[in-house]
Amino acid sequence: MSRTIVWLVAAGAAIIALALGVAWYTKMHERAALAPSAPVAGAPSTPQSPAADKPADPAPQPSAAVMAPSFDVARIGRDGHAVIAGRAAPGAKIVLLDGGKEIARSEADARGEWVVIVQDPSLPPGQHELRVVQHVDGRAPVTSEQVVVAVVPAQTNKTDETLVMIVPPGGTPTLLQSPSAAGVPKSADLQLSTLDYDDRGRVTMSGLALSGATVRAYIDDKVASEGVSGKDRTWRMAPANPIDPGKHVLRLDRLGGDGKPVARLELTFERLATAPVSGDSRRLSVVKGDNLWNIARAHYGEGWQYTVIFDANKGQIRDPNLIYPGQNFSLPKVN
Repeated sequence: MSRTIVWLVAAGAAIIALALGVAWYTKMHERAALAPSAPVAGAPSTPQSPAADKPADPAPQPSAAVMAPSFDVARIGRDGHAVIAGRAAPGAKIVLLDGGKEIARSEADARGEWVVIVQDPSLPPGQHELRVVQHVDGRAPVTSEQVVVAVVPAQTNKTDETLVMIVPPGGTPTLLQSPSAAGVPKSADLQLSTLDYDDRGRVTMSGLALSGATVRAYIDDKVASEGVSGKDRTWRMAPANPIDPGKHVLRLDRLGGDGKPVARLELTFERLATAPVSGDSRRLSVVKGDNLWNIARAHYGEGWQYTVIFDANKGQIRDPNLIYPGQNFSLPKVN
């Protein structure tokens, strides 16, 4: 064998050995980076902290946020049949409660939307407070912060609708259905919401009409007052002349551009000759479709103040959910 061939073989072996050495060094370096460091023979030892001897905790995995269930819509008929929908955690089991008692179940879909149907048995006449509870496997049940308040009319009442509102915690209720939808006197777009008077016979009335419409009020066929509805469609009038005790006929006309009536409604009301009660300055004549919540909201600004009216008129109100046209209530002053 020639010296050239021997030299080439030796050079190739050296190159292979060098490559193996580099690979071995790289592998050992990677292991050293992953494993706890150990003292090298002949090298000064370095103190190790206790935490260094423990394997690192696995990174926490992100968990799905737990959302409180909520209501989007509630449709409740005067017969107590209901369709209620809302949102919850996707796939959650849904339980509908009426005053803490389970009345229906459902399940949220992949988007977190749920629908509950209450049909058999239906909601009985009276007031109901509905909440929803969601159940997710491995998690504690979560109850809605919102509550749906519903007042189902007596079955003998074939005209009034069910009052339905969503009440958030510490917020303003959202009215979904109003008894006035079928009960308050109205003609076309014209509607009477409240009618009250004080101990001197001074009348105040309010209602709804088309935005910017002119509404004229007649009492016993005599012009009593005139007003214009605002952007929110509400109007309010306070005739200058007081009325005498006894029965009266109120007529409301919505006037067209030519000054002629294009919508009209009439009703009879009575002013009682009663002495003012201490702290009381006004009285209210209940019209068809009134309820204590709406009366309190119109006069005190907040529906929950209905308890003030109830306490002042316990002699006439046996059930705060049931008041009747023709009743006359005192409206105490509140701070």
